Amino acid sequence: MKILAVPNWTFFDPDLCEQGIQHACGEVFVHYAKGDVDHGRTVTAFSGESVAVFATMTALCNFFLPKIELRKGGVHPFAGALDVAPFVLLKGSERELISGTRAWASSFSERFHIPVRLYEKAALPGQECRLPVLRGQLGPVSVPFDFGHVDHPEWGYSVVGVRDFLLAVNFNFPISSLFRVRELAREIRILRESGDSVFEGVRSLAFQLTHQNLAQLSLNLTAPDRTSVDQIDAWVRTKTEVAFSTELIGVIRDVDLPKSTCLTPARSQIVPTL
Repeated sequence: MKILAVPNWTFFDPDLCEQGIQHACGEVFVHYAKGDVDHGRTVTAFSGESVAVFATMTALCNFFLPKIELRKGGVHPFAGALDVAPFVLLKGSERELISGTRAWASSFSERFHIPVRLYEKAALPGQECRLPVLRGQLGPVSVPFDFGHVDHPEWGYSVVGVRDFLLAVNFNFPISSLFRVRELAREIRILRESGDSVFEGVRSLAFQLTHQNLAQLSLNLTAPDRTSVDQIDAWVRTKTEVAFSTELIGVIRDVDLPKSTCLTPARSQIVPTL
């Protein structure tokens, strides 16, 4: 079984990130490893056989967690030091991946004394499965932990799951456009909820990136088979005359490239469809 992991960590330290990748990722292919100073966040993405990917996750936790200070978190919402750990099936059995992810989450929680909430396809039957709810973006979380009981005093809690492929894309504007960027994020949420097909499954947030002097429209396209980055890019351009740049966070499938020509991914960020 071949899988992709895209763990998001609550720290920004390029040297630490590079050291962790060199220390722990020898048995997997590393697609992406980059942090953002304003988000106070580092995103890593790597793929390979499931045994190697799960082992790499544990090795990265061993390396990163003792060095993370949550009070240094940035503008991005987070639950803990290992904020969210999604696994994506590339080839094999989804049932096997769900089982393996739950087993890894249980082992992780026991090893590091960090409670875990399972999300999306890994969520237990009848339990809340939406990441924004489980991470507390929509208010206080009353959902019990699936593993563990109380937030770790230093590392909080983690949200671990199995999800479909998504695209994480940022549109970066001058800081002077912050008010308009916030309006665009709100408009996208309204259009998504109204059933507009261009924005099906598109999650939008607006951020003020003080250190980089940017206003950021941050999007997750959770249904890239049915939505297009280029269509969203074209819509944004009809809404403002201000120039902006595009940024791909993490990875993109080869099959998504024709609808994402506004992006310029590195070769390592492109995941071949198996």
